[in-house]
This record gives sequence, C-alpha cells and structure tokens, in this order.
Amino acid sequence: MLKTLSRILILCLFVLLTGCAVSTQISNSPRSSIEQRLLVRSFERALATLDTQEFKGKTASVDFYGLTGDKDFTKEFLIAWLQEHQVQIATDPKQAQLHLKVFAPVLAVDQGQSFVGSPSFTVPILGFVMPEIALFKNVRHSGHAEVEIYTIDEGTGKFIDKSAPAVGETQYDDYTIMIVVHFTRTDIESDMEKRELDWEPGA
Repeated sequence: MLKTLSRILILCLFVLLTGCAVSTQISNSPRSSIEQRLLVRSFERALATLDTQEFKGKTASVDFYGLTGDKDFTKEFLIAWLQEHQVQIATDPKQAQLHLKVFAPVLAVDQGQSFVGSPSFTVPILGFVMPEIALFKNVRHSGHAEVEIYTIDEGTGKFIDKSAPAVGETQYDDYTIMIVVHFTRTDIESDMEKRELDWEPGA
C-alpha cells in the first residue's frame, strides 16, 4: 500500500513539473497575431516583385478578387501600395485610364507539425490528464500570397497586359526540445524592422 501511494505521489510530482513547461495560447480574433503578420508580410513580398512601370503617372480603377475574407484588407493595402508607387487611383472609374483587375488566388497560412514524444492522455482510474511530453516538437506556420494583375484600357475595354504571378512567402517555426528548451525561428520581419534590428551605434 505504501509502495503504491509513493508511486502515485511521484507521478503527481512529475505531472506538476512537466506542467510547468506547458503554455496555453489564446486567440481572441479569427487569426492570431502571428498569422496576421505572416499574411501581411507574404503579401508585401509578393507586391515587391511586381513591375509597376506601366502604371506610373496614370490613373487607374482597381477591382480585387480573392478566395478568402482577407480580400477586403488586402485590396486597400494594394491600393495604398499603388499610390506609394505613383499610381493615381480614380474614385470614379469613368475618370480612369486603366482598369486593373487584381486576383489573389493564394492568400493563406499553412501549418504542419513534427513531434517525437508522448502525447497527452487521460490516466485510467485516476482520471487526470497527463500533459504532452515533447522530446522534440516543431510547429511550422507558413504564409503564402500570390498576385496577378490584368490591365485593361478603361475607355475601350481592350486587354493590354497581364503580369507574371507575383509570389511571396514567410515562415514561423516554433521548436520545443526535451520539454524545457523552447525557441522560434522566423523571417516574418518587414524590411523596416530588419533595418532596425541590424542598426548599431555609430553605424
């Protein structure tokens, strides 16, 4: 009896110790902040590969098409980006020289996982949940964006050109090793953030 009791106490102590390494992440929005940044950065990187020379100095109307609910935000982001690159956006399509039909066939975050260890489980009879014990765990999040622009003459409705698909990708990897070692790797920073991180006094 004493032996059984001591085993239960040791098991409970082990649960408490391993439980210290377990963290709970709660998202109060449809997308977590990491997912939002992955999407925005991948979209930025896709736009950065687009050639805007034929649009500069001209007035354009913009229609944006996407397969997800993120299309409203990305449309406004695209319009602001075009304005930054000296493209005038017409509020009235009749005043535009060009009609830009923009398609985002890909705008999503994918997730994958590698795991070596013991998954969480409920202990029979005792009824409490044994937490996950990760010898190695990697949760991979990757953002993907693809943009294509069809250019049409607003006055005649004649097709002018189609851009090559512009692709942008980002990643965020979350590692856990031997329960207690935890770190992340990511390329999620914007160009501005990278410059701030690389800055040194006197540089």
